[in-house]
Amino acid sequence: MAKRPDARPRAQCKWARDVGRRGRPPVYSKGSKVRKFTALAAGALLLLGGAGQAHAISDSAKKSIPGTGAVLQANAWNCNFYSDKCSFATSSKALKSGKGYKVSTIRNTATVTANGWGATISVSPSATQTSKETAKITWTNTNTWISDISGIADPSGALNTSITTCSDAYAFKSGSKAWSSACT
Repeated sequence: MAKRPDARPRAQCKWARDVGRRGRPPVYSKGSKVRKFTALAAGALLLLGGAGQAHAISDSAKKSIPGTGAVLQANAWNCNFYSDKCSFATSSKALKSGKGYKVSTIRNTATVTANGWGATISVSPSATQTSKETAKITWTNTNTWISDISGIADPSGALNTSITTCSDAYAFKSGSKAWSSACT
């Protein structure tokens, strides 16, 4: 077979063809296997807990504060996946039309429980240990609209599977009282 005089020579590989055009090797010259492996490794780290505290579960509940037109909202949040310790947060908020509503007294009680066979828990900041698997922290504020708590739970045990965080909210304003609770 005769070669046409105007035909360009065939490149042996993609890299060689691109070097001829641009004078430098392209970024993909090492092949797509490296990129695929890197993407798979990053995905595996996310799934296996490399970003453990990035996933969370939460709950919220509202009850009206009689005679005020305001509501008391209880909020609870904790991490969903963890390898050693787990963050948690709770809050009590008095709200009217979506904005903070000042009450005489507002209290938040966080109850953090380790779930599983033989589970135990310790909590920071210091908490009242109500049982080996449950700890409580209470915070009260006056003449404001919010009371909140956050901390780190350190669950352990033979088959510790998760933690549960509950927020018990209480508010008092002009003789009216309200309670609300939320649990993850």
